[in-house]
Amino acid sequence: MSFVGIKLLGNQQYLKIFSLCQRYISSDYNYLEKSSLSTYFFEKSLPCLPIPKLEETCQRYLEALEPLIEDQTKYEETIKLVNHFQNGIGSQLHKELISNDRANRHTSYISEPWFDMYLSARTPLPVNYNPFMAWKPDPSTEQNDPRIRVSNFIISALRFRRSLNENVLGPEIYHMNAKKSDTDFYRKIMKLSPSRYSWYASLLFKAFPLDMSQYKNLFNSTRIPLKGKDKLENYPNSNHIVFLKKGNYYTFKVIDDSGNLKSPEEIYSAVDYIWNLPDDYDRQSVGVLTTMDRDKWADCREMLIKDPMNGESLNQIDSALFAVCLDDDINFMNETKRDPLIELSHNFLHGFARIPVERRPVNRWFDKSFSLLFSSDGQCAINFEHSWGDGVAVLRLFNEIFKDSSSRKFVTPSTKTEPEVKSKVTKLKFNLNDSLKDEINSAWSQHSSAVANLDLNYRIYSRMNRSYFKKNKLSPDSMFQLAFQMAYYKISNGKTPTTYEAASTAGFKHGRTETVRSATNQTKKACALIHVGNHSKEELIQSFVDCSKKHSELTKNAAMGKGFDRHFFALKYLAGKKGLPIPELFTDPNYLHANHFTLSTSTLYGEYFSGGGFGPVVADGFGLGYGYVDQSLGVFCSSYVPAREGKQLMDAFVASLDQIGDVLEKK
Repeated sequence: MSFVGIKLLGNQQYLKIFSLCQRYISSDYNYLEKSSLSTYFFEKSLPCLPIPKLEETCQRYLEALEPLIEDQTKYEETIKLVNHFQNGIGSQLHKELISNDRANRHTSYISEPWFDMYLSARTPLPVNYNPFMAWKPDPSTEQNDPRIRVSNFIISALRFRRSLNENVLGPEIYHMNAKKSDTDFYRKIMKLSPSRYSWYASLLFKAFPLDMSQYKNLFNSTRIPLKGKDKLENYPNSNHIVFLKKGNYYTFKVIDDSGNLKSPEEIYSAVDYIWNLPDDYDRQSVGVLTTMDRDKWADCREMLIKDPMNGESLNQIDSALFAVCLDDDINFMNETKRDPLIELSHNFLHGFARIPVERRPVNRWFDKSFSLLFSSDGQCAINFEHSWGDGVAVLRLFNEIFKDSSSRKFVTPSTKTEPEVKSKVTKLKFNLNDSLKDEINSAWSQHSSAVANLDLNYRIYSRMNRSYFKKNKLSPDSMFQLAFQMAYYKISNGKTPTTYEAASTAGFKHGRTETVRSATNQTKKACALIHVGNHSKEELIQSFVDCSKKHSELTKNAAMGKGFDRHFFALKYLAGKKGLPIPELFTDPNYLHANHFTLSTSTLYGEYFSGGGFGPVVADGFGLGYGYVDQSLGVFCSSYVPAREGKQLMDAFVASLDQIGDVLEKK
């Protein structure tokens, strides 16, 4: 695969940490690393996520709204609503929010509302919430045999977990200058610092520790469907993983009674045995139920657990350390009729491979915290449930798995299987009555219909890369976002789209995300200037500089918790919790328009990525995952036809980048 994207991971400055930080690789097979600084060393000293001043939040909202509203009269009406809110109910809610925050310094003001938002959502998880990220092939060709790669990925993930569980996985730190701060001297000073003040001591080195609270739900965790609101369940004593193959479920104990990892030979033997099982498709596989509306899935689960055997099988899936999905019947690289990357993306995103196999089951369990996905052509990816975290922990796991598995190679083509291991693999069984079979058939049909109109596209652009934009003293991310604005301008007769870009607030205790409102007055002006086409090079370049400066300002503010979206969200949530009427500001058509994200975008940078993506957040929108693959720019685009045509936007996007390049290179 050769394109990049992921939803809600945050801005690029935080994503650099994974390649900058030194890692203490352990010689012990059971541990990925043994850091001198404990995993949660900085947690007590992390600053709380700041609550912006209400007047600043209101002003930022109006500024973001201005380029989206064409009717000046309607905009002025919203200004009045904002002023009324700021001086009335908004002020009261803001004061209470601050009071609650001061009484709960162990967490952030956004944590409870954000968890509640995710877990209360009744929309199906695939496409709407669960994203995927795909790995590059292993540098050693022979290591890409799917059975070998599955085994090594499992081992690396388990080594990661052991280090995490025993508090020796190094804490995440963003180093402004890694050569000076990512050193033994830095760590010695940190160890001498009282944990209560360690974060502040780290700042002296211009090294910023990040929140790691989400890591606790990375393994042995699942989302349980309940009527009205789901719950997250964690099983700390779990010692097995669950394999999915053609809709069948198998468990294998990968950790022994002493807490140690099973040997590479044992794990490889279990993988090889399951991979080669002749089992046919389970046409009544229960996994498709995880694609349902959450209330409907909750009803079906209640029906399932009335049978003790079903209840035990569900418990084995729920409590598994993670899921491993073996798509041993899929080889897209040999597909000649369709683009293999597009077909593979469909499979990784929602579990439906569009291949000529009648009634193929959905070989997924979307409720698991994460699942490792493998196809028979050696392609692999991770798909993860989103409520427990925003992907920071998944991103680290993703990178560590690749680095560890490609360097250590515990399983190789010469590894021998142990025949007796097959007796330790257990196939899960379900007893399904006619009602449950009907529900499974209905869920399959509904999911099939839901993804039938999902259109996926991608583009690779090699003319300009990160270095190119930096050489021209422009923010690479701002130029990507400007190109999105220009592309939409082209296909919509000059309209400005409501645009979401994710930024991480992981620099704060229990931080989640903030929104960068990438559609600005500056991008709107630049689009208009280029469209007219009769302006000087200097004027056009100045418009690019203005876009870059504004975008950098918005990105910095968001990362520092100084956006407006989460603040407004918390105030609205508090009003509902108190049983108050929804403030008029939040029912204003302009506010609703400002939160109907036509472009949902997120950037990701990583040397081990080959691709990834997510679905649109609105029916008439686009999901745009983008980033840099080697020396090229890559974009993944999802949309629903006939409401939107992704190819049209992607063609316009490439044309827009060309226009930017032409301006910068014009003599």
